[in-house]
Amino acid sequence: MFKIEGENFVLDGKKVFLNSGEIHYFRIKRELWDQHLAVAKEAGLTTVSTYVPWAWHEPEEGHFDFDGHTSPERDLLGWIKKCQEHGLFCTLKPGPFILAEYRGAGLPDWFLERYIPDVKMHNSKGEPVSSDGVSLFHPAYLEKVQLWYNQIMPLIAAHEYNKGGCVILMQICNEIGVFSWLAHQADYNEETKKRFITYLKEKNSDINYWNKLWKTNYTAFEDILLPPDGKEPYTSVADRGRDYEWTMFWRRYYADYLRILSKMARDLGVSLPFYHNLPGWIYGNGYEFPVNITMYEDLFEDRSDIIFGVDHIPEFMSYRNLHDDRIINDITSAMQGNKPLFAAEFQCGSREYHVVINPAEMELFYKASVANGLTGWNYYMFSQGRNPERKGYSGSTFYWFNPLTPEAEKTSAFPLVQRMSKIIQASENIIVDAKRKAKVGVLFYPPYYATELERPVGESNIVFNFSAIRRGAYFDGLLKALQVLNVDYDMLDLNKSAFNWNKYKQIWVFSTDEMNAPEQQKIVDYIQNSGNIVLYPNMPVREMNGTACTIIRDSIGVKPIGTDAFDSALIDVLGSKDIKCANPQMVFDEKDLKGAEIIAQNIRGKIVGFSKNIGRGTFTHIGTWWGFDTETHKEVYTKLLQLSDAKLHTSNSDNYFVNVRERFTSEGQAMLFVGNYYNEEYSASVTYTHPATGETMKMPLSAEKMEMPNLYAILSPIGLKLNENLQLLHTTSDVLNIEKSGDEWTIQLFGNRDLMGELVLEGDEIFKIDNIYSHDISTQYKILKDKLVVTYSHPHKKEFKLKIIEK
Repeated sequence: MFKIEGENFVLDGKKVFLNSGEIHYFRIKRELWDQHLAVAKEAGLTTVSTYVPWAWHEPEEGHFDFDGHTSPERDLLGWIKKCQEHGLFCTLKPGPFILAEYRGAGLPDWFLERYIPDVKMHNSKGEPVSSDGVSLFHPAYLEKVQLWYNQIMPLIAAHEYNKGGCVILMQICNEIGVFSWLAHQADYNEETKKRFITYLKEKNSDINYWNKLWKTNYTAFEDILLPPDGKEPYTSVADRGRDYEWTMFWRRYYADYLRILSKMARDLGVSLPFYHNLPGWIYGNGYEFPVNITMYEDLFEDRSDIIFGVDHIPEFMSYRNLHDDRIINDITSAMQGNKPLFAAEFQCGSREYHVVINPAEMELFYKASVANGLTGWNYYMFSQGRNPERKGYSGSTFYWFNPLTPEAEKTSAFPLVQRMSKIIQASENIIVDAKRKAKVGVLFYPPYYATELERPVGESNIVFNFSAIRRGAYFDGLLKALQVLNVDYDMLDLNKSAFNWNKYKQIWVFSTDEMNAPEQQKIVDYIQNSGNIVLYPNMPVREMNGTACTIIRDSIGVKPIGTDAFDSALIDVLGSKDIKCANPQMVFDEKDLKGAEIIAQNIRGKIVGFSKNIGRGTFTHIGTWWGFDTETHKEVYTKLLQLSDAKLHTSNSDNYFVNVRERFTSEGQAMLFVGNYYNEEYSASVTYTHPATGETMKMPLSAEKMEMPNLYAILSPIGLKLNENLQLLHTTSDVLNIEKSGDEWTIQLFGNRDLMGELVLEGDEIFKIDNIYSHDISTQYKILKDKLVVTYSHPHKKEFKLKIIEK
């Protein structure tokens, strides 16, 4: 049986890492299917994934082909059968939307020709929107989707693994919020207005409530006008507040749509786990991803059985985006709760020919993704494809630089995928259970990213507009700094109450003019209960809907007396001078700060930051923000972190250009990541926490430092148990396999030739080891205290075996 239990995929009672690759059967000649599947198996994949295009299988209305009678590449039944014959599980993604660079996003031509423009998204002027998006609740659309599901869902249900088939997972539609996000455009179809009014009535059925809130004079709900399109500036605080309800409505809209599709599939016999995919990377950066995940807020935790897969397409890896994938993973975990962290589209090739990826950067990304908590991924794409005639959005070719060409020829990307499969398999039990140990928390506030329809500030009386500063102040500022500083932190969804606030010695809050009352109260409660808050750049003055709300200010007993702004703004913070910061700065009167410590002033002598004891806790406020632009920013972040007694690191490096992090299991094992995101070699010594004893350990153990190759990462199991009395403590090599035959252990390894090779064993049985050798390389070994240290040089691009002989 395949199922989801908490944060894990479970196969026949065992937690597994879902190691999948995308192969589109409809983009490959049928006579080559066996070859592609055989190579997927050779690569170590356990699962293959594919879209099932509605347009491909219903080329004419009412005429379905799943057995290939109109085209061999339409034989979906044959594809599923071949997956099972090759010992592979299968994930199916039947839309209705698939996108996937398929013309019409996978909707049939006959449907678009018949119902366009009526079924399309419309702007506020009633004009069709130029995109592939449709009005998701248009009766004609839902009617045809039901007929498509009537055909495809029984087929999927009949081939589920739990019923003797090989299908283990199904995607419900695909990236449905992407059309509004990219176009910055809502759908103003008449059905949308009806649903919006219903949404408002459910929240408050008194029209006078909304009139008072929005400063309007509607006599009935039917009179309500929808907010204007995204280019018209806000006319007032109330106008901005109305848009907040409009934005929250869209979260319900998308949730209701996916619930309808889920119910259709369940009613037709599908019992598989469902997931939906989340986009967000833009040209190598993930700072817009949080916008997309907030669109599905109404489906998270126990509000649906859908899990949300991450679309991880970074395009390149470097110091510029070294933090993005971790933030995306952390926000996904924080919002969706106790569910697996799965990369549904995991870069393995390029959608655009001019974006050339290489295995070295991808290896760094893949290893970091494990360190950042993924418990499953789907290489997108494993196989390159050729589009059926007139079906490709980008012409005849689909994707480039993949492990496999359409003709099933291996490329330079294949060995990495194969090696990552071995790495996962060798340490799978640790990877699927490992968790971060953090005493620092960072709050994520979803309304600050609910901005896909946001309009210009206009007359909305905003000092700090969150959408304008969140990248510099938060995503590329605080969060990047924490990663560069190797600080262990957890991302916490402020809209939830489920996490244990008291677990954290310090919590950081990115806060602007607006924050709802319940969330302000949570922050105050944490402070008064011995918490340590660092809040910047402003204490809120109103709720998201525009209602005045100053719970934090009132509790602290301090409010600013105004703002200051000047060219080339600089402030002094905690003894650090001339810190570059943003305009404006919130200014405070010293008379109002009795009992508080002044910690920040701008260079004009005005107070812009303070720390104050409140109840049993401490409130630290900086009334401006800075990014991560200078070395002194690193210094100031460190000083603010040190205001609490939180343990900041479980692992660390003596070189800030070498990034480290560690995750732990409850069984005394861990995974350690050591990464160099720079295009230059750096020397470093790394420390980490022994997962069983809590001791601080060192890598390398046999030398003072090691040279970390450029754009390279170590991903080492820590405390990997060979048996009860012998553990692999750490290694600078990739562990690919471990076997024992009689008195001989064989450890299969791989490493970078520019990185020293070291493998450390511990446990009582190290004293029973008679010899360590390799037929492939020269080795040396010695006992250092209670550890056995093996050193060697890595051969170039070759796996090698280390033999350990017991007496």
